[in-house]
Amino acid sequence: MAVYNGEKYLRHAIDSLLAQTFTDFEFIIVDDGSTDATSQIIQGYDDERIRFIQNEENIGLTRSLNKGLALAGGEYIARMDGDDVSLPDRLAKQVAFMEANHEVGACGTWARDIDQAGKVIRNREALTGDDLDSFYWRVSPLIHPTVMFRFTPSLGPWYDETVPVAQDYDLWLRIRAEQRLSNLPEYLLLYRVHEESITAAKAERQFRSAYAAFCKHIGGNKIAYEAFLALHTDSSELDPLRRAIATTRLARIIHKPYRIFFHDDLQYARRWMHSLRVYKMAFGTRGFRGFCNSILRLGLQKRQS
Repeated sequence: MAVYNGEKYLRHAIDSLLAQTFTDFEFIIVDDGSTDATSQIIQGYDDERIRFIQNEENIGLTRSLNKGLALAGGEYIARMDGDDVSLPDRLAKQVAFMEANHEVGACGTWARDIDQAGKVIRNREALTGDDLDSFYWRVSPLIHPTVMFRFTPSLGPWYDETVPVAQDYDLWLRIRAEQRLSNLPEYLLLYRVHEESITAAKAERQFRSAYAAFCKHIGGNKIAYEAFLALHTDSSELDPLRRAIATTRLARIIHKPYRIFFHDDLQYARRWMHSLRVYKMAFGTRGFRGFCNSILRLGLQKRQS
């Protein structure tokens, strides 16, 4: 756990981990140069499992996480942020899963979003099974503070310190290149949503950083940023045919059949048509039918191939 000025929720986070039913772990907490009562709160705990590191200055999340990894002695690394809450069986269930599935390099869970008062406001479900295997390239396939991953000091994996944001997405792609990713379909973490959550400006930076990691993963910018954005959001910057072409290219790159993504492309086309109100105004009745038939023919061709 790396924390910066987290005094408001930190006790809840620490208490939730110390109360885990699985008890054989070391708890490394890195205070990243906090100026509030964060360090005093951590030092107030009398538990031999806690290892406290205090940065003299703020060095950022990625470097702080690597600083913690350098001290870790366990076979698995479990992540959590200083404002979230792990439910009691989280570590036990993840360790049991990792022990039973040696081909899995990283395992996340589902989470419930909570507000500042701790009230559940929505469920946060990550992809599982075949859906995760096919759509692992989406941002982000695993919920970062729910994750447990395999780690050795000599081989890593370490966080890439050249990636200031979306460092988790970059890590999942590198793990996925060697091993499987997985998510337990259980709500094992309470994910805090508050005023310090990512703003729209930060979200744009996250996507730009994720796109850079994605390009590194596939070996170059074979898919434009606009297409990458359209593959993740309801953005109407890309028309459905261009998006479908980008999807077929992606399918070839990650060695998956296009039929897996065909329904997703059709759903996007429907949303795009509705949002731009171009059913007849842009195409006319015949033109619209021809446009849809073009997408259908493209999908059938790719399914046959």
